[in-house]
Amino acid sequence: MAQASPSDLQPFTLENTLQACRGVVGSIAVDDKPLRVLRCNEDGAYDVVPYQGQPYLAISYCWPGSSDFHRLSTSSARTPVITPNGVVHSEHFSLFISHAAHTYDSTSCVWLDYHCINQSDDDEKSAQVAIMQRIYTGAKLTLVMLEDVSLRPEHRRILATPQATPTSLEVARHVLSSRWFSRAWCSQELVLSRHAHFYVHDASNEGDFISIPSDTLWHIFDGARNRDPSIPFFTQPRGSLPDVAMAKSTCAWALGVVHHLGCSDDYDKTSLLCNLLRLVYRFARRPTAFGEHSRTIQLNVLKMANVIAIKRHDFSLLLVNHGIHNHLQGRLGFGWAGAPIEGDRASLVWAKKDFQVAKDPQIMLTDVGLLARGCLACVTQEYTWQLHRDCTGLHLTIDGFTRAISSPSRAHASWTRNLDAQHLHDLFTALASCRGHGWDDATRHARVVFAYLLSVDYDVQPDPISSDLDAVARSFLREPFSLKDIASAMSFIWRASNFATFSTVHLSDGSVLLLSGNISDLTGRLLFQPYVVRPKLFSPPMVLTINSMVLENRVSPLGAYRCIGCVRGLGMISEADGHGAQSMCVA
Repeated sequence: MAQASPSDLQPFTLENTLQACRGVVGSIAVDDKPLRVLRCNEDGAYDVVPYQGQPYLAISYCWPGSSDFHRLSTSSARTPVITPNGVVHSEHFSLFISHAAHTYDSTSCVWLDYHCINQSDDDEKSAQVAIMQRIYTGAKLTLVMLEDVSLRPEHRRILATPQATPTSLEVARHVLSSRWFSRAWCSQELVLSRHAHFYVHDASNEGDFISIPSDTLWHIFDGARNRDPSIPFFTQPRGSLPDVAMAKSTCAWALGVVHHLGCSDDYDKTSLLCNLLRLVYRFARRPTAFGEHSRTIQLNVLKMANVIAIKRHDFSLLLVNHGIHNHLQGRLGFGWAGAPIEGDRASLVWAKKDFQVAKDPQIMLTDVGLLARGCLACVTQEYTWQLHRDCTGLHLTIDGFTRAISSPSRAHASWTRNLDAQHLHDLFTALASCRGHGWDDATRHARVVFAYLLSVDYDVQPDPISSDLDAVARSFLREPFSLKDIASAMSFIWRASNFATFSTVHLSDGSVLLLSGNISDLTGRLLFQPYVVRPKLFSPPMVLTINSMVLENRVSPLGAYRCIGCVRGLGMISEADGHGAQSMCVA
């Protein structure tokens, strides 16, 4: 096992990160396949044999050895495996696993990483890890082994006819308690698979198992989520999708699959990221930190993921740099970078065709920062808005002055049937009530924001709503809720289900924008919108918002502008009067 270098445990500079990401993109070569498989012999033992195209079942399981991983029943019993070094009774290939594989298909071989990859050969491990997507995609079926979970007879009835009941919620919670669901490698293996069955112990029959097709288990999870919103979402197996389709997946999506999960070596997540994108990438010398866990290492992994994305000309992570939990915010050299936000549609569906990527073909990273072209303006005026709903109603605060507000009319019932609709209802109500109290400029901002929200599509700022905002709001709120896409897109302003915060700003180019992110006090700051995340046209349902970098209004001795935070918003900086085609080094 490769040992961690002291430098691998220290915070990476941008220069360090670029070095850590050096490597070569591989091709689909003849050796992009398993090297070995396990074949059951007449005595019930398994031989390690060379892979020669045999059909095989892939195993996804948690390695034994962790103090908090308690395997049940036959998961603690061992299967004999005949290796080049003799017979071993495998702790990894338990009787539970071998029984499940043999019962599903006694004629197929088995691929299990511990025995089919030479664990003492770092070069072989590195090469096989780089093609893990080939291995799991090539399997007939992936057997997901939950060796620390058993189900009772009454649970089996739920599996036969899954419905949203208290018992199905109990089953979902119990299955999700398995260590398997907390591990990054396991999650990746499932996504890479063509088809998957989950296996748990049968509590009523010692030594037996219960098999659950992934579709059935996901259906149970979906039903349970109706009763408990904390039930997480999981990505279905995508192994049946062609490489061309998977190559369109974004780095924000792939990193989101593994980012918050456990890993014995957190740097493995950079390899998992490549695997999920079907990118055969061989690092020249990837960092390692087996058994070492720290915030520093986690941030180094996040830095590497952002560098890999930029080198791949995937700019999806620049659409999540506004997150309030983005731990790279303001870090020198990485202020532009992003971290996955669960369920964020904008970053999940980023595609070159929707953005002005062609205007900056030379975008690149240097040891100092991100070299990018885009539009630049200075914030000349800012209003800070807060919406808060409690048992007494809706309250609006602008620049510290608060007042209670009421809906301009009785809204159609559909505006309160889900949270997104209720949130848009409250935003409309707040914008329509912005008048008086010396808020003349804020009222003008509200009219522009209203125009953004109601526009079908636009590439320049729409004209402000000129008619009475109360009348406009009444018109929309009396009709059935139909603005699903914009309502969902505006989730970035909500910090909690009953609290939103955002700014409306006036820029030096004359534009008014709505912004919200991980930084406030924007007046006097520079706002930079790289072309690679500037939409060609704002149009539902795909592209409705834009991300901007907030820069210090001075350049460093190295020629870079430090990015101190990022925001998402409505509206684009104008390209007129010298605001467009600005080349910037963002650190």
